[in-house]
Amino acid sequence: MSKNKKTVFVNGALGKMGQSVISACKSNSDLEVKYAVDVPVHPYLHDSIYSERDMKKYKLKDIKYSKAPSKLDVDLIIDFSSPKSSISLAKKAEGFRVPFVTGTTGFSSKQITELKKISKKIPVLQSYNMSLGINLLIKIIKENIDYFSATDLEITETHHKDKIDSPSGTALLLADSISSSLQTKTEKIVSYRGESKSLKRRKGELGMTVIRGGDIVGEHKISSFGAMENVYLTHQALGREVFANGAVSLGLKLLKKKKGFFSVQDLI
Repeated sequence: MSKNKKTVFVNGALGKMGQSVISACKSNSDLEVKYAVDVPVHPYLHDSIYSERDMKKYKLKDIKYSKAPSKLDVDLIIDFSSPKSSISLAKKAEGFRVPFVTGTTGFSSKQITELKKISKKIPVLQSYNMSLGINLLIKIIKENIDYFSATDLEITETHHKDKIDSPSGTALLLADSISSSLQTKTEKIVSYRGESKSLKRRKGELGMTVIRGGDIVGEHKISSFGAMENVYLTHQALGREVFANGAVSLGLKLLKKKKGFFSVQDLI
């Protein structure tokens, strides 16, 4: 194992995204998992994070799932957990001066403000979607906002049946990107589709539709209805690896920063 590898603390390690991050680190020549943390009552706590075959193939240490250590002696934290857990760990990271990457969804505006406060002392990357594709879609919208603002816009997001938060963090990220480009607040223009006595559009509103079902990793679609033509921009995530790989590669870039609050687009 290379002595130059950076050590990683994976928070929410036994969740679907945490598992994908661990897998992404497995064959990465620049990173190694030092702590794989989840809630103290999880039944798989103290099990090995890698199989004997993987440890032999990739020359890995035998790391166990554990509760959070008292000392954060690592180079980087990658967090896919819950808002409460994420904020608590970010505050601890601030004290130990450890760069913090979070893809956790469902933050309140107050919690985002807390992360921004923490970023005055350490580098923080916060994004509801770490994929390069979705951020390319956002870039297209921002660079062509004059066109899109003159059309009727709708966001449709589809996820697996077990997803808890609604709408998705990515859908909110898309909405925030549109509203900021229009120099207004998201809550002023978003209309959540559902039961209503009148579905007539308000001028300038941004529709939002949520669908849950099956095992869909994630699909986000922006529909632009214009005069005599419609434009559809769709991003489909075919596996969680796309988010995990993004978090890992962006985390390596975050290590070069001293402090600040970053988005994916700031680092790509």
